[in-house]
Amino acid sequence: MNSIIYELRANDVKEEDIQTIIAKVKNRLTEENLDKELVRLGYPKIFTVDYDDYYDDDNDDFEDMKKGGFRDFEE
Repeated sequence: MNSIIYELRANDVKEEDIQTIIAKVKNRLTEENLDKELVRLGYPKIFTVDYDDYYDDDNDDFEDMKKGGFRDFEE
């Protein structure tokens, strides 16, 4: 539990919100539940990553590479 509190503090979550989050997820402690409470209180997710958010940006670069793009770096 100390590492969770440390991570919340390191991400600038207010002390009163930390106590609220810990109380709500105490008996159902998962990364997803922690992040649900964070989002509910207006904070960004800390413990889980939504890879779909990254897919579009990374996919564009990958498609350019497959088509032979980025050659200007070799010149």
